[in-house]
Amino acid sequence: MHEKIKKYRWLIFDADNTLFDYNEAEKCALLKTLDDFEIQYPLETIIETYHRINHRLWMQFEKGEIKSQKEIKLKRTTQLFDALDVTRDVEQFAEDYLFNLSQNGQLFRNAMEVIDKLSNNHQMVIMTNGMTAVQKPRFAASPITKYFEHVIISEEIKHSKPSKEIFDYAFGLMNSPEKHEVLMIGDNLGSDVQGGINYGIDTVWFNLYQQKAKHKATYEVRNLREFIGKAE
Repeated sequence: MHEKIKKYRWLIFDADNTLFDYNEAEKCALLKTLDDFEIQYPLETIIETYHRINHRLWMQFEKGEIKSQKEIKLKRTTQLFDALDVTRDVEQFAEDYLFNLSQNGQLFRNAMEVIDKLSNNHQMVIMTNGMTAVQKPRFAASPITKYFEHVIISEEIKHSKPSKEIFDYAFGLMNSPEKHEVLMIGDNLGSDVQGGINYGIDTVWFNLYQQKAKHKATYEVRNLREFIGKAE
């Protein structure tokens, strides 16, 4: 694994847990929705349970075992209610939660500073597997979006990471750069890192929680500050 990050012309960033603090957004959205539906339960227990369910379903989606994001939306709510042994309107809770999530676009500390600095010497793209109903309002409201040439939401183009098709789409928007000119940056070893590797481009694994995992990413960093420190 390389220590110093070489020069690239294009940077493709994942959104959640790379630029945006998804875990904090998830917590705030869950708290608001649970309160609206008068579900009384220890918050940390609910967050841990929901996070585990949501992570498993997204992994199944990335492997093609779940075919649509709508299926994720309903299954995670149903499974959460089953785990908590509560009865509420599943579809309404799922919709309200998505709306509340769309209103939470917390960025990681230093994200604006780092992206502003990177924009001086790079062209940049956001590429996310997130749901359109969540991501579009968040991107529209975020001051960071202005730094990116393109924003790609998988649900809008009917292809998701790690598929070849979503990278083909991105390269088309970027006017077909050479693969050695492009770097994929993200926290997910399956969709971001493996997707980039499969496509033949270099990758950065954002190992936010300092996990011990075997991987073939070109680079590994713990946060945005470390990334720009190695990229300068």
